[in-house]
Amino acid sequence: MSQATLCIIIFVATLVLYMSNKLPLALVSMTSLFVLSVTGCLTPQQALAVFSNSSAIIMGAMFIVSAGLNRTQMVRKISNLVYKVSGGSFTKGMIGYCLVTLLVAQVAPSAILIFTITYPLVSDFCRRMNVSPSKGLFSICLIAIACVSAFPIGHGATTYLTRNALLESYGVTEYATGMFDMFICRIPSIAVAVLCGIFICPKMCPDKGPLLTEMETKAIKEKKPLDPVREFLGYAIFFAVVIGILLSSHLPFEIWQICVAGALAMILTGVLTEKEAMAGLNMPPIFLYIGSLGVGTALVNTGAADIVSSLITEILGNNPSPVFVYIVFWLISFIVTQFMSNMALYNTVQPIAILTSISLGWNPIGLCLMTWIGCFVSYLTPLSTVAVPLMMSVGGYTQKDLLKAGWIPAVLTTITVVPWTLLMFPPM
Repeated sequence: MSQATLCIIIFVATLVLYMSNKLPLALVSMTSLFVLSVTGCLTPQQALAVFSNSSAIIMGAMFIVSAGLNRTQMVRKISNLVYKVSGGSFTKGMIGYCLVTLLVAQVAPSAILIFTITYPLVSDFCRRMNVSPSKGLFSICLIAIACVSAFPIGHGATTYLTRNALLESYGVTEYATGMFDMFICRIPSIAVAVLCGIFICPKMCPDKGPLLTEMETKAIKEKKPLDPVREFLGYAIFFAVVIGILLSSHLPFEIWQICVAGALAMILTGVLTEKEAMAGLNMPPIFLYIGSLGVGTALVNTGAADIVSSLITEILGNNPSPVFVYIVFWLISFIVTQFMSNMALYNTVQPIAILTSISLGWNPIGLCLMTWIGCFVSYLTPLSTVAVPLMMSVGGYTQKDLLKAGWIPAVLTTITVVPWTLLMFPPM
């Protein structure tokens, strides 16, 4: 059996395990990397090299930097301000809290964390307005899922680097994403999520009454606030890192050095304890990414990528319509994400999108970015992200409620994202 054939078998098995969602994604990814190394599809040196990839280091460092900002009282201070300026208007209050959630989504790296931070605040606001929290919680979860790391700040400021490293592992060197590309591509989905969260979803959601006060009380139990000096340092370090990333081309430092310096500063200044920093260092996504780099490198090294690309060309034809290809990938992402982990799906679809673009001689940026958005229209069922089951629990929602509240933003996202992506990131 040739190395290319063996690599394809491992690649397919990895995708199947991702889609099955029977094992942790990080475990599947690292197992795949190990098998590729012991079978000779990757040399031991190549397998070790992906662990030292600068993008993986940046990812881990930014998790800690973002955790430092979350340790401050920023969110609660903004939330209290929103309540004061709402003037007794539920709609004005929802405008404020939806924007607060959008802000938190740029510094918290996962939808479940974003929702956990914001839903007690929104529930409290709803009760003060004599409105059932179920009228507002779907909106918050929608924005948490659809807008996580959308802006080029916090973790979102470095995701383009991880994507470029992955493209390079598949041999794509003539194209690269910029810091603002993901934000540009996500403008329609951000706008849909926020506007629907404010004006449409509350009208579509049921009135479930006061709901699970005891559970909420546990969720809003606050840690002891930081002292004024460390509170200030939490803000200062975070924004210094973001500014450093933006100005990195004019500084004598690599981006990974700036991010690591910020992470260390959060600990050394006492904004985070060592335990809090380790809790903020979310390792599963990092290991998932490292394994993905290894798979991409192996596909290119063994020639398996060329075989897969040729197969895709035979299926789609030599000159398929970009509109057709984009719609197919969108529908696969959007539909399947309702029934499986959105991260598992994305890590399944992304390499196929890259290989499809390679086979057709296209710029892969638009197709990759669009599949990410499609995989995160994942709020119509509780199967794709753990934020939705939590929302259903604290909000008292049923599956019917999810469909009723979510179908409009899902449809609007579909009819805006595909043409927008083709316009902003044409494949040719």
